[in-house]
Amino acid sequence: MEQAPPQQYTGPGRNGWAVACFVCGLVGILGFPIMLCWIFGFIALVQITRTGQTGRLLVRLGFSASGIWILIIIAKAAQLTPTL
Repeated sequence: MEQAPPQQYTGPGRNGWAVACFVCGLVGILGFPIMLCWIFGFIALVQITRTGQTGRLLVRLGFSASGIWILIIIAKAAQLTPTL
């Protein structure tokens, strides 16, 4: 009878909420994903702290991307606002 090869421990892995935060930050031009980005990001940070998973960089990048989209949306809204 053959024995199975030994399993390697790969660690806790990447947090799924962090990936979702990053994706929502990238597609923030649609508006609604910006809110989801921040919600997913805070959930991810809590889980990452508790479980030791990776993904903090993805959360930071998601927050940064959504912040850039917010600035772009504000700039466009300021251009469209009529002046008196």
